[in-house]
Amino acid sequence: MANAYTKTRIRKIVRRFGLIPLHSDSIASHYRKNAIVRVQTESGTYAMKPYFRSNLLHSGTINQITTTACYIQHLMNNGFNSMPKWLTSNSGKLWTVHQGRPFYVTTWINGRSMEHPEDFDKLGRALASLHTTSNHSIPMKGPFFNHIRIWQNKDRLFRRRMTKVNQMNHWIRKWYKRFGKACNQFADRSWTELMSPEIANLLMKETIRPALIHSDITSQNVIIADDGQLFIIDWDRIKLGSIYVEVAIALMNTTRFNPVFIHSLLHGYEELRPLDRIERKTISSLYRLLREAWFVALFPRSPRSRNMIDIIEQTWPLRLQAMDLLDEWADQ
Repeated sequence: MANAYTKTRIRKIVRRFGLIPLHSDSIASHYRKNAIVRVQTESGTYAMKPYFRSNLLHSGTINQITTTACYIQHLMNNGFNSMPKWLTSNSGKLWTVHQGRPFYVTTWINGRSMEHPEDFDKLGRALASLHTTSNHSIPMKGPFFNHIRIWQNKDRLFRRRMTKVNQMNHWIRKWYKRFGKACNQFADRSWTELMSPEIANLLMKETIRPALIHSDITSQNVIIADDGQLFIIDWDRIKLGSIYVEVAIALMNTTRFNPVFIHSLLHGYEELRPLDRIERKTISSLYRLLREAWFVALFPRSPRSRNMIDIIEQTWPLRLQAMDLLDEWADQ
């Protein structure tokens, strides 16, 4: 989408949300050159964002943005405040279509990344609030996104691909020789635990009455605003899914294996939503799965794969300590 956002196009889109732009600039992300447009107006600064469908879902783009907007409206109606406010367009929807692409507009959040234990405590409370808010009022409608089944398939593919490791790049062979056995052992242990009757029953109950999950909790998607409030941004992938998967992903993607940050996030979460022993064991088991290794097997020629292998090697001792920490927490 090179040169996608001309001033004329930006003006036409944001005017549908009752805004008159004074200045705008495109902000890049890790994956897109024009991920978001920052729009300054007399009434404040806003974010204009294009919506891209998820390839993991079988529905079309309009169907997905409609469902996403329904979930967002539900959260706003029920007082969830860790999310930038979505503006309503002149059509009455939280989104609009321009040149075949859906767009939505939210308030712009100025702030910093998470740096202190209290920041992770806030993230834990925000996630617990999200997971409990979405269970209020009428049950949410929509398909349940089964992360665990997808992860099982990726783990199987990883093992099949690694049987042909000699055909891989030399740095993948070197990495697999050092860490491959441990990856498989950790996965074997996790799958055994997740298939136990207690955890299997817990996960089955989630599919009957699921909660909303953000589905992409990363350090880049969490901002501590100038007034100290925590905001989670980039809600494109909100869906009905497993809260235990969400917590495990948040721990892996944000805490940098720091024991203090891990404890703070879990403490904040359990302040609002205490977890029993089986729930803790589920999170600990999911955390043990090395998802980065699966990406390497899927995309061995990607520059990102080399980066992930470097990260695994550099953080390996910290990962093992974090796994032990969560096992201890689960057994408390």
